[in-house]
Amino acid sequence: MTRLAEKDYTYFSTVRGMCRQCRRIVPARIFFQNEQVWQESLCPDCENEAALIASDKNWYLANVLKPMPDHSPLYGSKPPEQGCPLDCGPCTWHASSCQLPVISITNACNLGCPICFTYNRADSIYNMSVREMIKTIDWIVESSGKVDLINITGGEPTLHPEIIDILTVCKRPEIGRVTMNSNGIILSENYGLCEKLAELGIYVILSFNTFESDVSRKLHGRDVTELKLRAISNLSRAGVKITLLNVMVNETNEDSIAGILDLMRQNDNILSLTVQTMTYTGQGGSKYVRTQRVPVDLAVKKICEQSGEVLEFDDFITRPSAHPLCYLLCYMLKAGNDFIPFARFAPHDKVRSLTRNSYLIRPENGEEFFKDVINQLFSEGKTEYLSVLRELVDKMYPPKKALTDFERQRIAESAVRTIYVHAHMDEDTFDCSRAMLCPDLVPSEPGLLIPACTYNLFYRMKDDRFYAEEAG
Repeated sequence: MTRLAEKDYTYFSTVRGMCRQCRRIVPARIFFQNEQVWQESLCPDCENEAALIASDKNWYLANVLKPMPDHSPLYGSKPPEQGCPLDCGPCTWHASSCQLPVISITNACNLGCPICFTYNRADSIYNMSVREMIKTIDWIVESSGKVDLINITGGEPTLHPEIIDILTVCKRPEIGRVTMNSNGIILSENYGLCEKLAELGIYVILSFNTFESDVSRKLHGRDVTELKLRAISNLSRAGVKITLLNVMVNETNEDSIAGILDLMRQNDNILSLTVQTMTYTGQGGSKYVRTQRVPVDLAVKKICEQSGEVLEFDDFITRPSAHPLCYLLCYMLKAGNDFIPFARFAPHDKVRSLTRNSYLIRPENGEEFFKDVINQLFSEGKTEYLSVLRELVDKMYPPKKALTDFERQRIAESAVRTIYVHAHMDEDTFDCSRAMLCPDLVPSEPGLLIPACTYNLFYRMKDDRFYAEEAG
């Protein structure tokens, strides 16, 4: 028997994880090896592989050990019976408010991506009714109050036969921004739909993983590179604001980031880039060969390498209301073709204060921040970007005109760009402490709000709208 002293790693802690094989909730140990951080589920009946959760032990310790504010939901929580993650609603253990409701409106999809991390049954098509959507939105507003944004996803939302009606009922004064995920195939062919999205003020989150045909075939099952570029062209011509969503797969498509950053420089309609790390679960991802994982800190390093020395690791901050292994982000001032990270102007804590319980800059926190930055730059003689900042402040906070927070957020879009880096959890990396801090909640039915990764791993497979045993 191998003694503990002979192990080639350093034990750090134990969390509540899950077994990939039998899917039970089991302990998982966190350990350090070769200055990296790993998680390994400890099932008494099954063997599990250790998963890389951070590439830098020192970064991990500096961020995971920080105290997190408790932003528990004020309404709608229910008492736990079996414990996290089996009592979602959310239960009273949940420590984050709902900042991004994620609503699946269809299971129909016109791609079969090998990297897809969710389940969508193909044998029985489900399309949410407009009435269902109204009830869902009512519940979100009732339980969460005003939300800065909501996300409409699927399947592929553009295949929904009533997509415009669905999106229209989402346009409520309590909701600042309506975003819609899309693979872009329909949008590349249907300019009229792009115009309707622009009329409604819908923001499109367009999946964009590569410029290379062979890589596209590996990730999507077919070459969709030209279709993606055509979708960007159609959306931009119509005036639709865009987020590009990139799934980073190790040693496969990291080199796409440089080209995507160039697109952001050239196209004022592209407001942000979200880089999601490959998640080995769901319809495609569970079968995808599990190569070396890319945790959030390693993803940031790869982004910086691709940025042409524009970005540095310290330009990225942890989100103030999410687990540091789940989200890192970088706010940038766009001045012409230049990107200047906010972290160059102010310390991390001050930049974090801009968002607090949101994915977007909170205008009530922004005026003091921007004025302090302007004064600091002026005192240091760094006047190159002062005019851009002053113009932004004057537009967001006009002295004789009252603007809503949502109006100020839209004005900020003219000069602010954002990179989000997001790691979803799968069977090997699930950690209840991360789930309890999740601000991305799925209203699977009115009355319930379930953390997104928890829903994907434990609840979507019980939902016959999206999963059937023969389809999974």
